Amino acid sequence: MLRFLLAHTRGIIRLIVGLAALAVLVLGLFLPPLVRIVSSSAADKLLLSMLGVWSRCTLLVMGVKVVSSGPKPVAPYLLACNHLSYLDVMILWSQVDGFFLGKAELAKWPVMGPLIRAAGTVFINRTQRRGVIEAIKGITDKVNAGSGVIFFPEGTSSSGGEVRQYKSNMFQVAAQSELPVHIAVLRYTTSSKHNHAEKDMAWWGEMTFTPHFYKLLTFDNKVAQLKFLAETVAHADRKEMAQRAEQLAVAAFEPMHQFDEIERGNDVSFTA
Repeated sequence: MLRFLLAHTRGIIRLIVGLAALAVLVLGLFLPPLVRIVSSSAADKLLLSMLGVWSRCTLLVMGVKVVSSGPKPVAPYLLACNHLSYLDVMILWSQVDGFFLGKAELAKWPVMGPLIRAAGTVFINRTQRRGVIEAIKGITDKVNAGSGVIFFPEGTSSSGGEVRQYKSNMFQVAAQSELPVHIAVLRYTTSSKHNHAEKDMAWWGEMTFTPHFYKLLTFDNKVAQLKFLAETVAHADRKEMAQRAEQLAVAAFEPMHQFDEIERGNDVSFTA
């Protein structure tokens, strides 16, 4: 009973402080558009700096420790990373400055949708050819402006039992721009006796955001291990680049669990 009360007290305190940090970010997001009147590049740098500070502060409040290793990419860059949770975005923002490529549905989310758009996210609608073309243009514009772009080529978050197939259409910009693709590998761990990283940190299947997020706030000893690989994927056909990126990620990734209680193939959040 005492453990239950302490956990929920911890969760409530973290939620309140986290919402306060989010409120500060929301107020701050009015600044970049004003700066953009004078300089687009300065506005992008300010926005990414704000998102980085907010991510580091929020992760600290949430009790998530980030352990980063390997050489971080320098803008302009393209960075491919495996996808495990909504936490991934903050983890990556806490370590590198970059805009994200996200599914079009994110823009329609209540409350978070406007924030995701304000963060400079490039949206992609994979169900329409025009949507893919528009996303390619958006990414190209970001890279040409000297910014980094981060994407999740699996197209879905999962439980961390394996790296799923990398989709080749996500590498079209790299194939066109002749930029190499940097690779990052992310995994979560926890030493909590009553919680498991693959269920309580990764987000997949039929999990709904609110209860999962609140439970995440109630326990400690959460670690995000982010590894930037030294080897990049050289310019080639997009399918060849996707295959090579996947090979590098698989070789560097340490599975978070074995497929015993969790069924392989059912551990994804949505179909891409």
